Amino acid sequence: MLKVKVKQKGKIEFTVPLPYLLLNVGGWIATSPLLWKFVNSTFIQKNIDKNAKSFIPISIERQDVRHILREIKRYRGLTIVEVKDKDGTEVVVKL
Repeated sequence: MLKVKVKQKGKIEFTVPLPYLLLNVGGWIATSPLLWKFVNSTFIQKNIDKNAKSFIPISIERQDVRHILREIKRYRGLTIVEVKDKDGTEVVVKL
């Protein structure tokens, strides 16, 4: 489970848990050809006066996302991101 913890100086600390099932569904949606078709058509419509061709980045296959998430599960407890701001706000992302 991916855990996002946010601490603010003088306020209540809260944690947002993201189960791997939700990450798998998010990866499945992000690699959907239908989604990228919609993104490209919207991008072309918004930038029609600039003669933009397409927005498609280098595609990632769904199987690759599945393998990445499977490997992430092996490193439970690993801190991915730890950020501290000048005003005392902290964000920590852990596996």
